[in-house]
Amino acid sequence: MKLTSKSATLIAPVALIFALTATPAVAASSPKSGIVAAYTLVVPSSTAKSHLQARAVIPNGISCPRVKMTYSSGKKSEAAMTMRVPGATTGPAFAALRACQANLPSGLSYASVGAIDVPAKFQSKFDKIAVFGDTGCRVTAKQVQDCNTPAAWPLARNAQSVAAAKPDVIFFTGDFFYREAACPADKLAFCGASPAPAIPPAAGQKFAPISDTDYGWVADTLIPMAPAFAAAPILVTRGNHESCFRGGNGWMMMFEIKLKADSCAPTAAGASAPNNIAPTYSVDFPIASGRKLRAIMVDSNAGSNSGITPAWQALQKPAYEQANKLASTQKGIEPWLITHRPMFGIDDVNQFDKPDPSATPPDPGELNWTSIDQTGAALGLTSRFNLMLASHVHVAQVVQMPGQPAQVIFGNGGSVPDSTNPADYATPAYGPLNTPAGQPIDPAYPPINQLPSYVWTKIKYGHAIFTPSAKVGQWSISQRDTAGKQFAACTALGKKFTCK
Repeated sequence: MKLTSKSATLIAPVALIFALTATPAVAASSPKSGIVAAYTLVVPSSTAKSHLQARAVIPNGISCPRVKMTYSSGKKSEAAMTMRVPGATTGPAFAALRACQANLPSGLSYASVGAIDVPAKFQSKFDKIAVFGDTGCRVTAKQVQDCNTPAAWPLARNAQSVAAAKPDVIFFTGDFFYREAACPADKLAFCGASPAPAIPPAAGQKFAPISDTDYGWVADTLIPMAPAFAAAPILVTRGNHESCFRGGNGWMMMFEIKLKADSCAPTAAGASAPNNIAPTYSVDFPIASGRKLRAIMVDSNAGSNSGITPAWQALQKPAYEQANKLASTQKGIEPWLITHRPMFGIDDVNQFDKPDPSATPPDPGELNWTSIDQTGAALGLTSRFNLMLASHVHVAQVVQMPGQPAQVIFGNGGSVPDSTNPADYATPAYGPLNTPAGQPIDPAYPPINQLPSYVWTKIKYGHAIFTPSAKVGQWSISQRDTAGKQFAACTALGKKFTCK
């Protein structure tokens, strides 16, 4: 691809970001053929019959690259990519980069976007699944993670270890983007290269109308995730950090399946970002003859951690009703719910046990159960799933509620833990949807008056590798640290999940 002088000028800032944010696990380099990143998403068959769609992120001002493909038969072909353009009102926040997409056909043995190889196969049998989430480096006005020290922000190492495991597919459980504020002057050693929001919050606003930037996504995701992107197709879940008023514009341009005009951008300069969720969908992964894993994807980016929000419930509950239909009993189908916010997550007791006066209506406080809005929206709609996979809580965790599928959390991908003290993740005194006094948080949502039969929590960065066992509904799960070393061996059988 021939680059003009204008294109080269646009690439230079991107190359600088590469250099400034590089870690030992991902060496600094200029993007190949002018491409900042390339990867393959797993999408529903209604989008691509093969379930695979190639994506590329490029500097604004150059054309989308072509996808070069080789079929298993040896036949070669090329396909054009179409450009995904962010909403006009994103202004300078997304002026530098664009994304491109192209569906991949079935039967490929190889594909490349420009000079970058991308995963090209949806396997006929899936023997290894990698799972992780909550990966970005936290930069806010109140807390700054050390983004420039691999031990303190180990995402690149984690992604490299995921790649070394050679998974057939990666399930990402949400929260790519955490660089939501300018790097404080006294923390330049931690985040001096971190791009700040291009549109700062107005007086009294907690978040800017647009909190993310295209360069922020390069630093937080595209560079450190590169090893994982090259290793396998990735099935992505939108997290609360990808809500429209946080990292939503980058999510829509780079990872959302369908991009509509101004999907997350404010309708006017200075206006608030919209609130939306994507439709529920499912993808079937062949495991063995007559056996398939059905991943049912629910967008849970919005809602309150600590109370019930009626307006949001009306938006979210239909997504779970659709998920419940997709999980209907079918021979050979093992349904998993994949979403970001856990139904039964136990977070740092100091995070959410106080009343939240900003909730609508104001909530009376609750236990250290998190994603209360999520629990309310899915109430009575989860019993058909075998497992529920999420993140949101920045630990590895299993919570088994009586009569429910196990809630398994993979929020240890790289973002700083909410607490490093295990005692802060103690089992609550009352079941979900209760106040600290054991009363219903909201009379319209009856509390679950049961405590977990099993809780396992590990505060350690890493990821998990799922391997199907010979028995239907049974899986072996290796919980691994960022170097790829196992720190726990787990077993899933039907709706139960245990670790040791």
